[in-house]
Amino acid sequence: MAKRGSSKLQINADMPIVVLAGRDDYLVPHWTKRLEDALTEAHGEIERFDFDGQRASAAEVLDELRSLGLLNPHKLVVVDNADDFLAASKGSNNPARALLEKYAAAPVEASTLLLRAGTWRKGKLDKAIEAVGGAVLKIEPLPEADTLRWIHARTEKQWDAKVAPDAAQRLLRRCGNVLARLDAELAKLAAIAGPGGTVSAALVDEHVPMSREEKAWVIQDAILDGGPAHGLTTLRGLLDVSRQSDVLVAWAVTDMVRRLHAAASMKASGEGPQAIRKALKLWGPSGEATLRLAGRCAPGDLATLLDDCLAAQARVRRGVGRSDRALERLVLNVAQAVAAA
Repeated sequence: MAKRGSSKLQINADMPIVVLAGRDDYLVPHWTKRLEDALTEAHGEIERFDFDGQRASAAEVLDELRSLGLLNPHKLVVVDNADDFLAASKGSNNPARALLEKYAAAPVEASTLLLRAGTWRKGKLDKAIEAVGGAVLKIEPLPEADTLRWIHARTEKQWDAKVAPDAAQRLLRRCGNVLARLDAELAKLAAIAGPGGTVSAALVDEHVPMSREEKAWVIQDAILDGGPAHGLTTLRGLLDVSRQSDVLVAWAVTDMVRRLHAAASMKASGEGPQAIRKALKLWGPSGEATLRLAGRCAPGDLATLLDDCLAAQARVRRGVGRSDRALERLVLNVAQAVAAA
């Protein structure tokens, strides 16, 4: 099964059967349009027929594939919920999967079948599809680095605006790598920034709600810029008011120390600020604070502090003792070390 993002992920007009397996509300329509465009380029105007796999029968779909088009020479037959479609007739004399396996052995040249499934169980049908030049494509979320590149490229191409690096990072943290939601938020932010404008971190903060998960990460800014007192106050607010996960808060503190240790080690090795910033994705005020501290902290001391963070994180995850007290000690130790640097 070819995965999204790999060199094997291709769609062309010569594929008689294509499976798009995944639930991404942006990528699945994107690849559907790619197939439609390829068919239109190859055959001129095409006819498209859509079936809901939860309701349609295999006979209905196959009849449409095999019947001649009335207006155009080529058809695109789309079956949504294809996983339900293939399972609906399980145990009957004519299961849909068996019928499609038979069809795949000799697909109609004037029709293209597109199966769109939330999940996909690999089986004999995959081999039958691939044997006739079709493809089963697994649509997966983009990795973080690819999503960030997509954010910048999409905003420039679609809305004639730019996204500041720290704004892209913040938007990704708030929306996750869900392209459909990112696309909607980018459209809004680009409209506010205006043609040729720049989407800043301040715009993201003002117009994109903070996710529950992201709220835990404000502990990093509190420790970096506010010292021990502000760090402890922020921690109590996260645990008592926002009801944040103690494990997530512990991870946020550990991640901050991990980046600080990595930055200090790179600086000690002679790396310049821009190289460190790019390698560790240190953008915005917290990134600048990390770079400043990296020049004043010994990598060995930070390694010891990181070990302490990892040990505390493990205790919180296992539920050893009172997690709030463990987090208080962790935040206090880290904040004092940062303040003393």
